Amino acid sequence: MSNPATSTSNSTTSPSPVTSTALPQGSETVSRTVGRRTRKTTTSGALYDEARALIPGGCSSILRWSSYEPYPLYVKAADGPRLTDVDNNEYLDYLLCYGALINGHSHPKMVQALKEQAEKGSMFGTPTELEVKVARKFKQMVPTADMVIFGSNGTDATSNAIRIARAATGKDTVLKFEGHYHGQHDYAMISVEAPPSVAGLEDYPRPLPYSAGIPSLVLDTVIVSPWNNLRAFERIMKRHRNEVAAIIMEPIMSNSTVIPPGPDYLKSVKEIAAQNDALLIFDEVVTGFRVAPGGAQEMYGVTPDLSTWGKALGGGVPISAVAGKKEYMELIGPGKVSYGGTYFANPLVLAGALANLEILSANDNLAFKVIKDLTNRLMSELSRIADRSGQDICVQGVPGMFALTFTKLKKMINYRESLLIDWNKYKLLAQILLDHGVYLHPDNYERITVSTAHTEKDIELTLAAFEDAFRELRDRDN
Repeated sequence: MSNPATSTSNSTTSPSPVTSTALPQGSETVSRTVGRRTRKTTTSGALYDEARALIPGGCSSILRWSSYEPYPLYVKAADGPRLTDVDNNEYLDYLLCYGALINGHSHPKMVQALKEQAEKGSMFGTPTELEVKVARKFKQMVPTADMVIFGSNGTDATSNAIRIARAATGKDTVLKFEGHYHGQHDYAMISVEAPPSVAGLEDYPRPLPYSAGIPSLVLDTVIVSPWNNLRAFERIMKRHRNEVAAIIMEPIMSNSTVIPPGPDYLKSVKEIAAQNDALLIFDEVVTGFRVAPGGAQEMYGVTPDLSTWGKALGGGVPISAVAGKKEYMELIGPGKVSYGGTYFANPLVLAGALANLEILSANDNLAFKVIKDLTNRLMSELSRIADRSGQDICVQGVPGMFALTFTKLKKMINYRESLLIDWNKYKLLAQILLDHGVYLHPDNYERITVSTAHTEKDIELTLAAFEDAFRELRDRDN
């Protein structure tokens, strides 16, 4: 997501070139707000100039160009934890396609599975044995789910989960949380960003459209609650108990930095949902198969009525899922809840997803321990490095993902606290790190993620790059 406070940078300082082992020395830079156009990336710049005349914004997802100044990098290849752009610069990747690439780029087992299936056929428009195999594997790793059904992306999953909840309860209203993101359909695109000046009181947030083109009637069926504020949530639910069909949340807030739930918060939300005859939906599109084999619901020991999955489920192929209790999942069918799509559960995607899940579950789920250890090391070392450089930062997260923000807050617990950060300083940090061969999304709301492909050596290189970058920031501050 982009900075809700401001979309323009106020930095006028011209950055100086930084030597990198991954990038050539002697590159000339020209300041354009925080961003820098360099000779190292001239092909990316030229492609972006051409693309904007052909594609709105220059590419087919706003996230791929918004916040990038003066242009995004165009990548031509990737392997393991590394990206190579069209100018042959190499970067250690910590965006990992927004967390989807849990096993890194081009994992040999996934590549082989995709090749073998491509030779058999990519799509049939029929059921396949692969779908049964992936469903069986999903249930092994997510024992809290009775049944599962597949789609193509997170928007498919959350929109269908909400539809199931409405059918099950006979009610229309959805309750979501301020700053949580659930895809690109209208009911999800409410209060994803909510500047307090227009969002109203923290305990009673006003629903705000995140995009033009959302009918005003949608706002009549979406209620917004503050995150990690049980008292406010309980009061809102009491007021709307006869209206709310579904309560949808990121069980770990993951799209406005990374903010874990407070102690017993998820458990209490579930209890209040049940008391008010509303279904609880965990949006595990980000957290599923990243923070634990069974997602955040395994980590916190709270089972929702329905849950949605994506990103690390596929590990690089476009697949999502809705899972949940049998009594709700069996509402899908002719004359009941409609569900379907031409590209849903196609065999090529299923082959890639199955290989990905087998990699993750091998050796008693060893991959998750590796990811946890790497994440913890990065988080602790980055805090120490920043402290030595005199930078006020907050580093918080969970296994597999975290956020680093420039703020005097030592801990953030809700969306409105996540607004109190220095957006432009982080954007400059991301730009400096590019010169050191480390790739982060320049939007501070996006997560820093780790994969099984990252090694201890990669972490050492990354920490050295951050140390140099923090030193440069300190010199600029002085």
